[in-house]
Amino acid sequence: MDDKERKPYTHRFWGLSTVVLLVFLILGFNLWRLQIAEGSYYSEMAKGNVMQVVKIPTTRGDIVDKNNKLLATSVPEFVLTLDWLDLQQSKTTNWKDVVKRLAGFIKPYWPNPNESVDNIDVDILVNVQNHQWERYRPVTIMQNVPQELQAIVAEHQDELPGVSVDAIPIRSYPQHTLAGQILGYVREIGPNEIDQFNQNPDAKKAGFTYSQGDLVGKDGVEKSYDFWLRGKEGVQQVEVDNNARPLSKKVVQPPEPGKTVQLTIDADLQKTVEDSLDQVIANVQKTTNPNAKSGAAVVIDVNTGKILAMASRPSMDPNDLIGNISQAVSDKYFTNKDAPAASLDRAIAGLYPPGSTFKMITAMAALQLKVTNPQEQISDVLSSLGNIVAQRQGFVEWGGNNFGLVNLYRAIALSSDIYFEVIGRRVFDANPEFIGQIAHEFGLGTYSGVDLPGEAKGLVPSAAWKKANNQPKYDKERDQKLADISSKYDAKIAQAKDTQTKQKLQAQEDQEKKQVQVWYQQMISQNVNWQAYDSYNNAIGQGYNDYTPLQLADYVATIVNGGKHYQPYIVNKITDPITGKVVKQNEPKVINTVSISPSVLNTVKQAMQATTRGEGTASFLFSDLPEFSGGAKTGTAQIGSKDTISGELYNGEFVAFAPYDHPQIAFAGVVEYGSHGGDTAGYVARAAFMKYFGWKSTNGG
Repeated sequence: MDDKERKPYTHRFWGLSTVVLLVFLILGFNLWRLQIAEGSYYSEMAKGNVMQVVKIPTTRGDIVDKNNKLLATSVPEFVLTLDWLDLQQSKTTNWKDVVKRLAGFIKPYWPNPNESVDNIDVDILVNVQNHQWERYRPVTIMQNVPQELQAIVAEHQDELPGVSVDAIPIRSYPQHTLAGQILGYVREIGPNEIDQFNQNPDAKKAGFTYSQGDLVGKDGVEKSYDFWLRGKEGVQQVEVDNNARPLSKKVVQPPEPGKTVQLTIDADLQKTVEDSLDQVIANVQKTTNPNAKSGAAVVIDVNTGKILAMASRPSMDPNDLIGNISQAVSDKYFTNKDAPAASLDRAIAGLYPPGSTFKMITAMAALQLKVTNPQEQISDVLSSLGNIVAQRQGFVEWGGNNFGLVNLYRAIALSSDIYFEVIGRRVFDANPEFIGQIAHEFGLGTYSGVDLPGEAKGLVPSAAWKKANNQPKYDKERDQKLADISSKYDAKIAQAKDTQTKQKLQAQEDQEKKQVQVWYQQMISQNVNWQAYDSYNNAIGQGYNDYTPLQLADYVATIVNGGKHYQPYIVNKITDPITGKVVKQNEPKVINTVSISPSVLNTVKQAMQATTRGEGTASFLFSDLPEFSGGAKTGTAQIGSKDTISGELYNGEFVAFAPYDHPQIAFAGVVEYGSHGGDTAGYVARAAFMKYFGWKSTNGG
């Protein structure tokens, strides 16, 4: 090749060499600038970058009944999310324009149709700001995204960096109101709840810490077993710069699903109890009291403490409490504006005077102290209480009845008030604290330890309790009255012009203080010291007595199983949904064995059987069930004090067990404003027994 042919290639070579040289010079210059000239600046910037560990939500575990019927699960729901990291890293558009554009797309589907695009834009930004503590995970903008909007987002994905429609697990309760209060519901943890959840023993043992933004169980099993149901959240590492702006993210540990929680309840029996309770309340509304809207019922295994069914009315559908809720829904479940709050589990948190269902406690205390015997007969008239003073403090027989001579068996069967007033006063006179002691042994007025949140304690009154509870109030009032008198007369005496005036004022002061002391002694006598009417009232389950239906069921179970007081429980076991392995098994636990002798327990059990036979107040309930054997006690519990408006209102209460030989289950139920327990809660017990044992009525029912 000659010089003329070589010349074009030479020019190209030198041109390319020049370009390469320029590139290397530029790279070298930038390398020098970054590492040397501005090295310290970028070094400090890099030092400011940190790795944040972010939780990845997992799929919450299922809740099933004893036969594995699904009661709570997690189902996919399409939600519109905004990933702040992806949005900020976008180089194609301004993030504010993206949010504005998104607001325009979703306006036709926004929950508030009257809201403008500008306002929706603001709502989205406020939502992001409210979740600034979790800015490294996508923020949910809208739930239940319709298919039309899903298609729009997909079509305009290039214009909406960081915006996506994702399928996330949402809590679902396929049986709706069935066992609603037992199950509870799931929502975001509140700031004031974090410490409480972090005290959970299982969570502490596993080293798990709750934090803001977590979804947690808010009530029922969802709350008490939240640690097991929530599963193990995944871990994502997010790198952020020194201005807290996210730079990158990486999943280092995928989430693990929650465990399956199996309950002790039988869903079919639960439905029977709930349906029967609904029917009874509806009948009371029509025939007796339109205000009857509430009630509760419990069926418990007497030999283990397992809760087989537990209903509370008004009913609760946990599905109503998922996501955003309206003011109307909030009022229905929490505020008791137009109707009783439906979220309250009245079976464990409702406190009711037990009425005559308490009389077995009085009977056992009297027999144990030997202040009576089963055969002693007492005339069912007011004069049996004693002199006229005692009679004035007592209560006439219910319904204006006169049952003649009654012993223990007839007294329980007929629910004689006079009989129990007489023997009850004997017990209180012999040992003022004994009835309270016995009641506590049977689980009344104490926390049962049931594995559900929100249990009420209740109250067993006694002379010591009345004094401790009431006297401080009157002591404080007395001291304040005396102090006010002293203050008033100190000023007057100081300004008195002569001795005679001072003496007169001093005498007036002393007289007023004496009147205060007289008032104080009257209050102590009436409201602090134990009186005969306290003995009468509390012996028949009125007065200050207050218990939950669960406590009443547990107490009856303890009578008929031979005196073993079991701790009631609602969760049978927890299993791994993948392997099926049992990771936690709850076992029956005896809290205590009662001090009442076996012979006394058997006597009271026989008396309860008499209630369901012959002249017993519950005999009509089981007369068409030839297979029935067992016992019961009816109750008509006065809601308020005598001579008040509520004093004419009564709750219907009923407790029972079956069968008589080798009892299996116990029942307790209450219908607010239900009056006679046999006519109301008794029918719920009947339905429960028929379902559990498969009994059929001779009348075709």
